Amino acid sequence: MGYAGGTMQKPTYQSMGDHTEAISIDYDPDKISYQELLDYFWAGHSCIRNHSSRQYMNAVFSRDDQQHAMATLSLENQAKRFGIATNKIKTKVLPVMEFTYAEEYHQKYYLSRFSDIRQFLSEIYPDAKSMADSTVATRLNAYLAIGMNKDWQTLLNELPSYCLPQAIAQRLEKGAACA
Repeated sequence: MGYAGGTMQKPTYQSMGDHTEAISIDYDPDKISYQELLDYFWAGHSCIRNHSSRQYMNAVFSRDDQQHAMATLSLENQAKRFGIATNKIKTKVLPVMEFTYAEEYHQKYYLSRFSDIRQFLSEIYPDAKSMADSTVATRLNAYLAIGMNKDWQTLLNELPSYCLPQAIAQRLEKGAACA
């Protein structure tokens, strides 16, 4: 989680300037294409409602001209899908400019409900970027948020590789068994 699309140097949650809250996705184009990411985005996004502030604006951020063209075409396809004019789509396609990681307490929001897990991970990943980039923190946050579509067996299979303290691992195993 972080801030993108604005011109202000070093935005923070308390002082965002013209930035928008955003996520940055690192991906392997040999495993998933930018187009597939766009397809996932549109499948789970309401593009015809507008947020009242720049902070929560609907946006797809692009890193280069090719991504910008693909994102614009995908927006146009959404308009066709809804049978409306392109200018009725409230989602914007904008250059990312620079992505700034949000403060540590904004990273992996759902982990905040599990203070012992959050505390352990904060000791391993002491800054916002390392927490945001952590595969273990990302996976745990996803399971604790929505249960990764309730595939708890995958979590149980992955747990030993996370190197969690025994008490935390057992708590997660117990939670998965009850789900």
